[in-house]
Amino acid sequence: MLTFDFDLIGLVWTTAAVLFTSKPALRKNSRPIPARFDRQISDESSLTEAQKRFFAAFDAQLAALNYRPMCTFRVANYGSNILREYLNSADPARCTLTVVEVQSNVQALKTQKHTSMVCFTTRFSNGKELATRNMELKSVMDSPEYRVVQDCSNVTNLAELKKRHDARSAGFGTPVSPPRDIPSLFEAYEVENQRHFAHQVERGLLRPSIQGDAYEVTDKAFNRGIRNFFNPFARRLTLANALLSLLVAAVIPLYGILKLGPGVAERLGGDPTVGIGPVGLAIVGSYAVTGVILGLFSEVHSFVWVVLMTYIPAHFVAGPSLGRLPYSTLAFLVSYFVRRAMQRRQLVLS
Repeated sequence: MLTFDFDLIGLVWTTAAVLFTSKPALRKNSRPIPARFDRQISDESSLTEAQKRFFAAFDAQLAALNYRPMCTFRVANYGSNILREYLNSADPARCTLTVVEVQSNVQALKTQKHTSMVCFTTRFSNGKELATRNMELKSVMDSPEYRVVQDCSNVTNLAELKKRHDARSAGFGTPVSPPRDIPSLFEAYEVENQRHFAHQVERGLLRPSIQGDAYEVTDKAFNRGIRNFFNPFARRLTLANALLSLLVAAVIPLYGILKLGPGVAERLGGDPTVGIGPVGLAIVGSYAVTGVILGLFSEVHSFVWVVLMTYIPAHFVAGPSLGRLPYSTLAFLVSYFVRRAMQRRQLVLS
């Protein structure tokens, strides 16, 4: 049973704010995309120790597939990023590791994290191209007809990702050898980018800037981003992790409400449901523990979904007896700050 309380007010407010105020904020904060990228090589000696450790894990997986680093570079005139290109001299597929630092600000809650993606790409003599990637977030851009994208967001084992790429490649025709040197690689990237930009303009997702030296993101793309915000499966989320998150969000608060609270009341006296006292603190503690576990292990982090996962089961069982305290909001805030601390320690570009 749902009651009109502070959690529900916060949920309605946040949903309305994202729907009606985030697009103007996106328009204001969105950076134009340069029409041509300035790619700059990063020598191994210029990498930080954190970056070297980060790349080492991917290098080891790809070395088992006979892929070796070809070069590491940044796009200096757009965002905070670093890319590492791999090549297998006996394989027509090239491999790219992309690391991007992402910053977001939703309702005054700022996050900073890095997201990485591995993509195997094969070009074919008929003009087709196959890209198999494990991109964490669902793209708001469209793929042109010549480029087939196989999204495997939950596949972090690179041998499995390559296996899926090879299986899909079998029906595409004769593969074309990838670039074997850095100038040819950058030239191929530039051709791909220009074709990509032209297609996004045609689809209404980008538009040329007034100066003509960049592209601006349109409202159509922003609308997709807002839709993805409400869709937990628009990001890297395994079914097992989703079920674990639901189980934790439902069981631990209910344990606090049905077992821990009454147990404290039996020992100390008082209302076994709510109140700022031993009983209320026991329930608060159960929501705080829920937030810690979700922050550490869950892949579902948005306010809307954390509140829904912790709110609906508890109120279905306890109903209005829980009162109006924002227990679910507390669970989200704890999960947010735990997750934020983890993300700061994992940053490799800052």
